[in-house]
Amino acid sequence: MAALLGFVIAAFLAVAYQQVKANLVHAAGTRAQATADQLAGLFVQSTHQRLTELQKFAAHPTLRQLLERPDGDALDAARRHVAEMRSPVQQIVELWSTDGRCVLTVATPATAVDVLPAGSLPSALGVSPLKRRGDRVYGESVVEIVAQSGDAQAPGNAARGRLGFLVVRRPLNGGPTMDVLNRLVGQGATISLGNKTGDVWTDLAKAIAPPAINLARRGVAQYTGANGRSVGALIDIRGTPWAMWVEFPHTLVLAPARAFFQRMSLIALGFVVLSAVGIRIVSARITTPLHDLTLASEAIASGDYARRVASRRRDELGRLSLAFNAMAEQVEGSHRGLEEGVRQRTAKLEEAGVLLEQRLNDVKAAREELDRFFSLSLDLLCIADRTGRFTRVNPAWQQVLGWTPEELTSVPYAEFVHPEDRAATSAEGAQLAAGGTAFNFENRYRHKDGSYRWFSWKAASAGGGVIYAAARDVTEQKLAARALERHIDELDTVNRELEAFSYSVSHDLRAPLRHITGFAMMLGQSASTLDAEGRRYLKTIMDAATRMGRLIDDLLAFSRVGRTQLARSAVDLNRLVQEAKQEVSADINGRAVSWQVQDLPTVEGDPALLRLVFVNLLSNALKYSATRPRSEIEVGVAPQGDASTVVFVRDNGVGFDMQYAHKLFGVFQRLHSGDDFEGTGIGLANVRRIVQRHGGRTWAESAVDRGATFYVSLPGDRTRGTS
Repeated sequence: MAALLGFVIAAFLAVAYQQVKANLVHAAGTRAQATADQLAGLFVQSTHQRLTELQKFAAHPTLRQLLERPDGDALDAARRHVAEMRSPVQQIVELWSTDGRCVLTVATPATAVDVLPAGSLPSALGVSPLKRRGDRVYGESVVEIVAQSGDAQAPGNAARGRLGFLVVRRPLNGGPTMDVLNRLVGQGATISLGNKTGDVWTDLAKAIAPPAINLARRGVAQYTGANGRSVGALIDIRGTPWAMWVEFPHTLVLAPARAFFQRMSLIALGFVVLSAVGIRIVSARITTPLHDLTLASEAIASGDYARRVASRRRDELGRLSLAFNAMAEQVEGSHRGLEEGVRQRTAKLEEAGVLLEQRLNDVKAAREELDRFFSLSLDLLCIADRTGRFTRVNPAWQQVLGWTPEELTSVPYAEFVHPEDRAATSAEGAQLAAGGTAFNFENRYRHKDGSYRWFSWKAASAGGGVIYAAARDVTEQKLAARALERHIDELDTVNRELEAFSYSVSHDLRAPLRHITGFAMMLGQSASTLDAEGRRYLKTIMDAATRMGRLIDDLLAFSRVGRTQLARSAVDLNRLVQEAKQEVSADINGRAVSWQVQDLPTVEGDPALLRLVFVNLLSNALKYSATRPRSEIEVGVAPQGDASTVVFVRDNGVGFDMQYAHKLFGVFQRLHSGDDFEGTGIGLANVRRIVQRHGGRTWAESAVDRGATFYVSLPGDRTRGTS
């Protein structure tokens, strides 16, 4: 009887243990699956956020400038910008051009180059498969750098072209990541991450072998390894080439079952010992309680953890019933704990589902915004397929050409192209459909009224024979260019006539003037009987002929200034102003003159023409300050907010009324009479023409009897010279 009782109790414990074990393993697999789903979602969110931040970082103009115009300043600016990228771990940031050149490498810290290998031109955007160097595992994040377009910068704008790539390489080893994940999933769990191909795996601390499971099958799996049997779940990380494996060792999962079995075994053993002593006495009383106990055990084994054994007896069977009920309480408590864990994981999965739905709504809103941009763009936007037909056009097409979208998409677009442009258009379209690069060309499209409009195109292949293109109507620019060509031809004709006129002035008008001057001098020498009035008349004739000669010389010089080809070079204004000062100082004739010449910069220009500018300005300053006891002339640089150079010449002369300032730089325009101050009225006109040919401007500020200041603005960068 005692042996039978012991056999029954042992069978009950074995069945209960196996059922509890199976339930615990199933619950562990469910927990591993939920944990893997949650961690994969976190990795997806983290990867997306890192790529978004990297794309914003790559949009900085200093990186585009380095790829478009690589020079020392652009390299330094890009390096300072990249150095601002912070990372809690070692990293290497590389900037690659599309032709395979690494134009910039920044390691943080500098010793990172000893840990992380050099990279190569990336083949794809996003995150790359994990790579291994020794025990270290590292990954790369790649974003593209595109050219800045003149129009809107909305995502998907086909007017932008790729300039290069920004690559960030960081190790997955080290850091607090493993501790944080352990606190999230609980101690004892093992988390590993690796490529879906199974070549590189890591436990986020070092490189490890991939789990001994079928990596092509996702979900819950069990395997037996060097440390015993484990249960876990494998899941893909969306948007990456990675997979994640979360596992729990059987030793940890079945610890409650073993503790239960050990406690129950001790209880059962005690019960059997006690029963053996009194079996003969109470054999008749133990059959019914044992039957109830058997039924309760079967109920618990079938999943009814709330089943209890009712007993009011105070003997051994009563104590056994109490022990059984205590065991059932523990099993039920463990089951409730597992169910609560599953419920919490399910709630988190539902939250992740809500977040995913929100992200899908955001993507839908972005698509609607892109469609609105497509419809509102003033440029002609279109999508073409490999058959040479438009699949979609924006409303600007109908506004420019008059054709409806249905008419434009119903036939090949070559039907609308000018016959002379069809061969070139077909060749460019075939190149793009085959996966070629972006291009830029012009052709003519037929308007609905039969006329043709010139379009300037930019297009790029989207793969699969699909072409995204944008066109701009440049008909008006073409007509303006042709009108400009005609105007240039007319201007050449005028210039040739002006040269003929200059030749006539130089030769035909000088001879009469020489005759007048010569005969006047002969008359003055031979007519000794002339009175004072006659000699005054004779002197007036000679002075007028001399002024006429100077006027002719000034007109010829003014004409040559407009036709002379600029010989640009670096011009030291300090030296040039000193030479001009020496030239005009020859006519001072002992006057008291105070010169104040500041340190002047070096500019780009024609040295001879710029010298003529300052000779005229300094000569005017001396001339119009001649009535002062002491002439004060200052030459300096006026502060300017842009990159241009503004040089001023200031005097303390008679000045002028600002209401007539607009006449200053006109030909033959003078604000003072020739009796007071000699001159032909061409000097300042020469100054303005020379400065305008250099791309600058001139102006003046003055007040009557308060002196005058003349300003000369020259465009472009400048450097300080030496006195």
